[in-house]
Amino acid sequence: MDEVLRIERIVLLGLVTLLGATGTLLTALAGLTISAAAALAVCGVNAVVRITAGESPFARWSLLISVGFIISWLLASLAPFVVVVPDGAILFLQLAGVSPIVFYAVAQKVSARDALIGWAQFGVLLLTAGVVREVFGRGTIAGYLAPGGFVIPADFFASPMGAFLVVGAVVLGARVAVRFATNGGGKQ
Repeated sequence: MDEVLRIERIVLLGLVTLLGATGTLLTALAGLTISAAAALAVCGVNAVVRITAGESPFARWSLLISVGFIISWLLASLAPFVVVVPDGAILFLQLAGVSPIVFYAVAQKVSARDALIGWAQFGVLLLTAGVVREVFGRGTIAGYLAPGGFVIPADFFASPMGAFLVVGAVVLGARVAVRFATNGGGKQ
């Protein structure tokens, strides 16, 4: 699969979590943990449901969505006791379990290798967006002042618009990197 298309697919599948749970590095880490826990639970339930071949697709997907939602709702409710989570991010953490990226591994015609690569890219993207938005939006890293005090916080990075800009920059960077690689290091 074309690497740019893979990155764009991962961005679209995890868009809600990418935009809402990346205000800080710790919130992004909580979003990744909650999404991964929901995905593991969904994959486990899916394996059991596939054994019972009589399940209809509607019943199967209803069950999988319910499992994802329950896991993310419970873990998001516990997250503020573990890390500092801004009030606005709680809802996005609660919805992380019903984000399409959670169900990517159980979709038809998705290999285990593709699912793992997608999850690795989603994790890197989520954590990178969290770091960039926190450093440039708040001037901190994991709640501590950025080293050297070189960052003057720009409020728009902490806003939803900043999330769109960071995610857009990642997609643009992926496109440039792939084009650079396919042109032999920029040689024409």
